[in-house]
Amino acid sequence: MNKIRKYFSALIIACVMAGGAHAAAVSERASCADIQARINELSAIKSPTDAQSSELTSLQAQYRSDCSRSATGRRNTSTGRVSASSAVVAAAPAVTTVVETVVMTAQSALDEYLIGRQNLCNELKSDIDTLVANGVSDTDTELLQNQYDADCNEIDKSKSVQVDAETAARNVASGLCEDGSKPNQFGCCDGETFTDMGNLVFACCPDDGGTCYPPINDGNAL
Repeated sequence: MNKIRKYFSALIIACVMAGGAHAAAVSERASCADIQARINELSAIKSPTDAQSSELTSLQAQYRSDCSRSATGRRNTSTGRVSASSAVVAAAPAVTTVVETVVMTAQSALDEYLIGRQNLCNELKSDIDTLVANGVSDTDTELLQNQYDADCNEIDKSKSVQVDAETAARNVASGLCEDGSKPNQFGCCDGETFTDMGNLVFACCPDDGGTCYPPINDGNAL
């Protein structure tokens, strides 16, 4: 009789222990689910407080420690198949680089040149203004001013101006170039170079060749 009682007692204890283990497993699963739910809740907060950030970090560490399971499995190299427990990494999509082709035109080349020329003129004007503001005399800045007047008063000379012979003669008679622009300090017009012809004779010779002409101001600017 005592043996029967001992047998039933042992059987009851075993059942209780098994039930406790099963309850622990259920409790653990519920706990991990609760942890994950709380992590999701905290992660959704856009501006968490210090306490919430601390709680999130702590829960994440606890979840990794208690709830994560490392993946196990082997890759079958002969078939290329991966077992269900292995992690699969997708190949990154190829990045296509688009190369833009810039076609140069006569107008685009001219525009780029004129912009650069204008920037240089602006810098030169700024330098002149700075020197004048610092008390530098007009005599000392004359060289810079002469260069500015020659290069920057009319930057875009790309468009040719057709002038009739009568107007051209009238312009020259008034001390201007045929197109009505001012001659440079040597009395030569645009496209001409002041040239020493010898025997104290000076002339303005076209850069592209042709007949040389006396300077409009007779070279007195020398």
